Amino acid sequence: MTASTLQNAFMILKAEGWALGFGFLSSILLYLSFFPANLGFFGWIALVPMLYVMRSNVQLRIKLFSASVCGLCFFIPALQWMRLADPMMYFTWIGLALYCNLFFVSALFLTLKFNKLSLVFSFPLIWIAFEHFRSTFLGGFSWYLLAHSQHDYPYIIQISDLFGAYGVSFLVASVNGFLTESLHCLKNKTLKAQAVYVLLLMLFTLTYGALRTSQGIGEAGPVCASLQGNVEQNIRNEQLSAQAATNPYLLLSDSSIASNPDLIIWPETSYSREWYSISPEMKPEKIPPDWNRITQIQKTLGEEVKKRWNTSVLLGLNSQELTPSGVKRYNSALLVSNDENKTSRYDKIHRVPFGEFIPFKEVFPWLKNFAPYDFEYSIVSGAGYPVLEFPIGPDKQKSAKFGTLICYEDTDPSIPLGFFNSGNKPNFFINTSNDGWFKGSEEHEQHLAISRFRAIETRRAIIRSVNMGISALIDSNGKVLKPESTESTNQANTFIWKINYPGPKSKALAVSDWHKFKANQGMLIAAIPIDSRFSLYTKTGDLLPYACWLLLLSIAIFPSKKPPVPAPDN
Repeated sequence: MTASTLQNAFMILKAEGWALGFGFLSSILLYLSFFPANLGFFGWIALVPMLYVMRSNVQLRIKLFSASVCGLCFFIPALQWMRLADPMMYFTWIGLALYCNLFFVSALFLTLKFNKLSLVFSFPLIWIAFEHFRSTFLGGFSWYLLAHSQHDYPYIIQISDLFGAYGVSFLVASVNGFLTESLHCLKNKTLKAQAVYVLLLMLFTLTYGALRTSQGIGEAGPVCASLQGNVEQNIRNEQLSAQAATNPYLLLSDSSIASNPDLIIWPETSYSREWYSISPEMKPEKIPPDWNRITQIQKTLGEEVKKRWNTSVLLGLNSQELTPSGVKRYNSALLVSNDENKTSRYDKIHRVPFGEFIPFKEVFPWLKNFAPYDFEYSIVSGAGYPVLEFPIGPDKQKSAKFGTLICYEDTDPSIPLGFFNSGNKPNFFINTSNDGWFKGSEEHEQHLAISRFRAIETRRAIIRSVNMGISALIDSNGKVLKPESTESTNQANTFIWKINYPGPKSKALAVSDWHKFKANQGMLIAAIPIDSRFSLYTKTGDLLPYACWLLLLSIAIFPSKKPPVPAPDN
């Protein structure tokens, strides 16, 4: 590199360095919009500085470099909680940040290609298209959508039952686009029309939100005891310590019986014994004797549960199934019903890369070194969406049906939709998770915040049972309900949080108090509201992002003859 080249680079940086500053400013505002700061109002302006750069007349390489700086300076600190799971997860943390940044920069770059359109129209189309792409491609990562910054604004997020969380992202992106246009095109003749358009979007959203939140949230349903342990993941990882990790849940289940729950819920993989089953496709002569013996022995589990607790129990465990193609291993939720000791099972569909399978391990076997386990732990995806059913009430003559969301499946909107599309609609959802990996970090709050959108999208309550927290009851309006009482038990540092039937006037648990419920051991005793309201989103699914892609392709194929929107003076 010659001295003249360095001098030219310095002159460019001196003249256009403000663009890097604006990119960094956007990253700060984005970061503040999510946990741990949770200042969601910044989401409405967070991308304005970066969009201003993209509309400016600085060099293309400066724009792209600024966009990269913005994305990385947001995703690297936002995802830092991933490194807490295991030392090898440092590589996954940085790798995922780089991966997410590809979508971030691509979306901003595409605004340059649609520069004949006002940002108030083009930017929401582009942003939602790429949010959806990131959320679905290769299994997807649907965290840190623009919508998630608005989780605590109930009127804003109710449109999720029309368009999914993408509808909220669309609104926030529209405002960011309009504000950017306002900054550098005050004399634009269409600015008033753009303002009217944005105000109409906002007016519709707030009116619809007020209407939905004023409605009832259903009848009182089953009483559930949601268990929350505080078990460090390094204990759970050691197979010899598996029983020690299970013991707290046995004691919590014993204590929960005093509340006469219809269902006791254990977190993900908290039950130490594995469940074995034989595929109906297996020919009897092909079944090894050991498998027949094990499956016969475990039939006594229902009797054990009935004798000890006399109610239905949902156990989080690992399961193995013998099939003609070999043994398949699953991350499962096993319902041991109080109705004639029946058992039914849901197998997790959305697997976590490196945590539950090693991508491309046949081609790159060394990738297994990045897994956070000291033993082989790989599962296959479940094959369907079974809605599990259990008896409720004093006489057990009625029943309730639920869909199970294991771990991060409550962050993936396609999984709850799958239950509705299966034809057997659940009355509510249960999220079982092990968040003990992340040791009380902001991951716990962010996970709960995203789960609120699944409740609104389906208009079904969600009760969460999470190791290390945050266990909670979310009603079908997305409200995280505040326990009406907190009691201590005869176990040290163990609490009972109680929520009676939640009506529409039930109090919300303030976000500032969420942290008090993580890294604690206890149980949430709650009556689940059974809502039967219709949700358009369960019928149309991700129609909005697909429509955004279609419009973008149409505009690209049939471009406008209008001149580009003029760039602002630097």
